[in-house]
Amino acid sequence: MKLLTALPHPRGAALLAVALASTLALAGCGAAEENPLGVNSADDGRTSAGAVAPGADGSAAQPVGSDLGEDPLNIGADGAELCGVQPKDSRLRYTVMLHNPTLETFTFGELALGNPEGLEILSAKVQTANREGHHHAGPAAGAHDEHTAAPTPTKTAEPIGPPVPAEGYRFLPDAHINIIVTVELTDGVTHGSADDIRVAFSSPDRDYFVAHNLKIDVDATSCS
Repeated sequence: MKLLTALPHPRGAALLAVALASTLALAGCGAAEENPLGVNSADDGRTSAGAVAPGADGSAAQPVGSDLGEDPLNIGADGAELCGVQPKDSRLRYTVMLHNPTLETFTFGELALGNPEGLEILSAKVQTANREGHHHAGPAAGAHDEHTAAPTPTKTAEPIGPPVPAEGYRFLPDAHINIIVTVELTDGVTHGSADDIRVAFSSPDRDYFVAHNLKIDVDATSCS
């Protein structure tokens, strides 16, 4: 398997690019943010009157109906540039890992490529995830424990379901998901690009439209 990896950033969404033929041929991944709201707990460990109780990962959620800003899911917080090679009869898949740090439920709308040239989106799906990483229910059994400290679970791991269409998906409070976007070169071209991945979503109170700053370059032969 040939891998392309974007350097991890201490904040923001995780990234993954995978070229698909009959097997996976290309991937890129970053890191998810540990505590997106940077909340400090009270000295006595108790929640003060009127405060919002912290979530399972130690972060505090914004109350329903409060001003959540223009990007409550931190979709546009960070970015990367990825180049992928798309051989004949293959596809490229890009994954963005998101956490909902609020008490609001959001519904996804259309996902699209920003300013695409020679590149088109084939599908946009959502799959449940968790804090340990992409598509994993927890640390792998038998993984080199002497080299890696396994985190102590604070709650039952979120179940990992099959990918479902992104449009209409309800993103619940404190949930983690992977948005999976599959793209391919337009017929007759050997190189394509897009400035970003644009995500439309809404709450009962308003609509949002945020670009995830992932610049995509796709070539039929190489990433020179």
